[in-house]
This record gives sequence, C-alpha cells and structure tokens, in this order.
Amino acid sequence: MRSNTVHSGELSGNLLTMRLSSDIFGPVMRIFLFAAAAAFFLLTPEDTFSQSRSEVGGTITIGPAAELFSVAIEPFRMPSGFHSFEDSSLVRELESALRADIDFSPYFNIVRVDSVFLADFAGGKMKLDDWIYLGAQFLISGRVEREGSGILFAVDVTDIFRNRNIYNRDFVGSAERYRYLAHQAAADLLFNLTGEEGCYFSKITYSSDASGFKEIYTCDFDGYSPVQITRDKSINVLSSWSGDGDRIYYTSYVNGNPDLFAYHLSQEKTFLVSAREGSNFAAAASHDGKYVACTLTIAGNAEVYLLDQSGRIIRRLTYNSMIDSSPAWSPSSREIAFTSDRTGAPQIYVTDIEGLNTRRLTFSGSYNDQASWSPRGDLIAYASRELDGFQIYTVDITGQYPRKLTDIGTNEAPSWSPDGLHIVYSHVVDGKYQLHIMDYNGLNKQRLDLPGNCKTPEWSKNLR
Repeated sequence: MRSNTVHSGELSGNLLTMRLSSDIFGPVMRIFLFAAAAAFFLLTPEDTFSQSRSEVGGTITIGPAAELFSVAIEPFRMPSGFHSFEDSSLVRELESALRADIDFSPYFNIVRVDSVFLADFAGGKMKLDDWIYLGAQFLISGRVEREGSGILFAVDVTDIFRNRNIYNRDFVGSAERYRYLAHQAAADLLFNLTGEEGCYFSKITYSSDASGFKEIYTCDFDGYSPVQITRDKSINVLSSWSGDGDRIYYTSYVNGNPDLFAYHLSQEKTFLVSAREGSNFAAAASHDGKYVACTLTIAGNAEVYLLDQSGRIIRRLTYNSMIDSSPAWSPSSREIAFTSDRTGAPQIYVTDIEGLNTRRLTFSGSYNDQASWSPRGDLIAYASRELDGFQIYTVDITGQYPRKLTDIGTNEAPSWSPDGLHIVYSHVVDGKYQLHIMDYNGLNKQRLDLPGNCKTPEWSKNLR
C-alpha cells in the first residue's frame, strides 16, 4: 500500500586505486576512471496544482488534490458479448494494462478484493456498499465495443459515497494498440483527478548487449516495446534525450575513438556531434533545446563543455586539474550539476551555464556520481558508493537532507520521469544489469522486463 503523502515542489576511495575494467557497462564510478586515464576505451561507468481544469468527456466534480485516491476497478465488459477468444483476451488485456497504469501512479491505491470476501460477504457480486467497506472512494468501470476494424473503449468513474458518475470518456483506436488506449485513459484520469500530466507517454533510452553488441535502445515507460536504435556492432553507450525528445545522444566507438553522436528519430539518421582529439562522452541536452553539455579531454583532463546543437564549442564550464564529468541539467536550463573529484574524491557540484557560481552539493558519502535533476527542480538523485556497492540517494538543491532510496545489491545511473515522481536506474542481480523503477521516495520498486544487460537509462519527456 502506498504512502499517503505525494512528493511536491518544483519538485569510496581513491580514483587511482579503482580496479580497471574494460567492461563499458560497468559501475558508474568507472566513468571517472575512464576520464582519468584518457583511455581509448570507455570504462563504465509539492507543486501547487492549478485551481481548475477543463472538462473532458464528462463532468469532473472534484478538484485537483494531492492526497492518495483509493480506487476499485471492476471487471471490464463487452456488452455485445464475447464472440471469440480474441474478444475475451482483448478485454482482459485492456483491463490489465489500465490497472497497471493506475497502479503505477503514486496518486492511486487500488483496492483489491479476494475470493473469500467476494463469495462469503458480497455474494459473488460486489455492490457499492461492499466497496465502501473495503475503503474504496471511486469505482472505475470499463466497456469495450467492436467498431469495424477498431474498438471503442469507454471508461466511467463513480464516486462511491455519493453514488454518482463523475467521469466518462470514450477512447477509439485499433485493437492492436490497446495499450496506447489504456495509457490515454490513465493519463486522462490522472489529469482530471489531480491536475498532473503523468508519464504514460514517455520513453526510456538505455544501452544493452541483447544483440551481442553494446547498442542503444528505447522502450516505453513501463518496459514494453523495446526498439534497437543503433546497429553499429560496436560499443555504443551513455545515451540521453534531447529537450524535444527527437534526438538521442550517445557515445560510440564505431570509429575507434569515444565520439559523440546524435540519432534523429524523425529522420532516422545519425549525425556526428563531436569527434575531437581524446574522449568525447556523457552528453546531456538542455531542456530548452539550446545547448549540449558534455565531457571532453581536449585540454588533457576531463572537463565539462557547453556545445551548440551542431557540436561547436560555446564555452568551457570547468577549469580544474582534477576530473569534472557527468553533466546534468536543471529544469530551467540555467544550471548544471556535475561530478568532480577536486576535493580528493568524486562529489556532486552545481554551476551555472557561464561556469560561474560553482558550489559543492554533496558532503555525505565518499564517492558520489551520476547526478540527475528532478523535473520539479527540488531534488537531485545520484549514485553513492557504499561498502557493498553503489546505492541511489536524493538530496535537495541546497545540499541538505540526503535520503537513501535503495539498499540491496548495486544500484546506479538514476534518471527521473518527466513528472518527477519516479526514478529509473540500473540494478545488478547476480552480475546481470537490469533496469528498475521506483517512486521518488524509494517505494514500489519494480523490474522492467528487458533482454540483455541494460545500463545507464535516461527518461524522456512525454512524447505526444
């Protein structure tokens, strides 16, 4: 059961003694080792809700709220009856997809009924009083109808205590895209009940060796529909999204050197961004679409640079004899968090886009890396090395209140969902790297079912 509080607001050891590894997908700390050696192989490294919302397909009689909603979902139906196995399977899968989407949101708690209660107390059929007894506030109903080659998916929400409908909307599409219809329904419900956009139309990019080579992939927010982006049969890693979600930046060894590339999804073409002498890696695009921050070693050691979209250097942001790397943008695109070992061990720092007003953010932990700035602006997630491996932490933007979110195994490379309510990260199980997702507070951890060793994920904006 979820916590009743929802996140709000704009929302160890010496580098030189780290064990060298040629596994480009290794722990995040190896990014530093890579930069330190300047090698030719990569070492792996409560928002005030608006006061009103437009009506969508019905009348919404409750205003946006931050408290958790207890909802019940009754079995979906097909009024015309099931004429085939495909009909019953479609309705079952559509219900399952919407249920999973609703359960994914920290705003919803699904009230479940077991077979004993259904048989002995409800007499085999749940009534509103039964749902009230179980603590449900709202009842979600679904109806599916065939319309030629497509389907109509109707969703209704009943205020159980008042016994009246507060929401209804129809979603139309093809049967093959039933998951998209479920995402539409979940996003619309969430928006009308809370004012939140959710992240149902976002994607995740990551690297995987599922093909036998280290390539770049994308998948839906829930791990469905993985798509291979690069097919270089080379080493491609450290992928990240552009601000508009149409490009994926990544580091590739396709030409024998760690160079920066961008894959344009709409054009289905790859473009070279930076192939300067030395290492070019860890690209991060600003949210306003103006800049790309990255790590270059053209000055001899790893420093953070600001590029334009074509790859031209605008300015160098860090000047330090030690290693500066792993830039991560603030939501405003005015500040950048990065990793530096200028005080002897890697810590998270923040600077502005002029390279000024630099401040140290983390003071707890002896090895902190891979910062990711929440879209709500209030928290930064990062990986911190402990005795048994890396763990995911968050800290507020003043550097206070570090909070540990993981504690089992090794966990690294956190990245925030576009609503700032979830974090995707890489989790190591028996030597295999898998992508996991958790809520912003470390609860509700779940694994994404993806093939291969999957590492360094980054979450996109909503792409619709």
